[in-house]
Amino acid sequence: MDLVTLAIPVYNAEKYIERALLSALDQTYPNMEYLIVDDRGNDNSVKIISEIMSTHPRGKNVRIIEHSQNLGIGAGRNTAIEKAKGKYLCYMDNDDELTLDCVQKLYDEMIKTDADVVGGSYKIVSENTTLSEMQEEIKLTGNEKIIGSYFNGIFNFPTWNKLYKLDFLRKNNICSIHRTIDDVYFSFLVALNAQSFSRIKDITYLHHTRNDSASGGTGTVWKEIVFREYIQIFKDMSDYLRQSSLNPALKLNVKKKLFKRRYGIAKMAWKSPYHVRDCIKEYLSPTFLKDSDIFRSGFLFLGYVYSMMPLPEKKMIIQCIIGKS
Repeated sequence: MDLVTLAIPVYNAEKYIERALLSALDQTYPNMEYLIVDDRGNDNSVKIISEIMSTHPRGKNVRIIEHSQNLGIGAGRNTAIEKAKGKYLCYMDNDDELTLDCVQKLYDEMIKTDADVVGGSYKIVSENTTLSEMQEEIKLTGNEKIIGSYFNGIFNFPTWNKLYKLDFLRKNNICSIHRTIDDVYFSFLVALNAQSFSRIKDITYLHHTRNDSASGGTGTVWKEIVFREYIQIFKDMSDYLRQSSLNPALKLNVKKKLFKRRYGIAKMAWKSPYHVRDCIKEYLSPTFLKDSDIFRSGFLFLGYVYSMMPLPEKKMIIQCIIGKS
């Protein structure tokens, strides 16, 4: 069986890391290496990991890679891509759990389909509830279908609970470049470059949510830092799209979907209890649409006209639409 690298970026996770690491070490899949990317927290996470390594039969298969300073979870994912020795790469968060057969089931699907990326279903576990996200089995081929699945939620944002071909990630320079919300841009790059994606309906992952996370936890509002980071995320997504080799028609379609996403986040900013309405100006900046594409799409032309409006008028329109929804 091929070597699978399981990467866990770790930062101040002493309350959860034992649960996470043991679920990884106890996988039924036999040929694995484990990369612990130490993002220089200030608690006992790494000490706990070292103690588990010294007693667990798979402890010798664990490598700890230290960052020189705290760089964020996205940088941890990049380090894993650089240092992994496996043919395939899988991520998990330092406070989540894998089912015991997670890697085996994702690997079996990878061998069966030879997809660039394979995903599974998962459970969301919060302090009060557990929700099963049972998803239909799906197989997609071609850029257009996979990109469409990214925007409609079938190819979901999180990097975890997916098995990637490592050479696919490296060949296409897939990386995370944002500190807090690391997975939106990463998965956007995956969707734009992947030629095949497969998802199984089996639950292979338990995602634990907490109210002190960046997004505020399941069912709660985003925190201010998320809205502000989305300004840069949208800029970077637009820059990447502009330089991509997608055919013009598909690129135009992605641009439409990105503008809809920008508008959707702007509506969320308007409703937010945090002081983030100033972000709306950046989300809906005309810079994104200021090129010849607006003359090839009525939707983008109307979007451009809207983006040129002064901020008070933009807010008024958003307020009216929210009021009717």
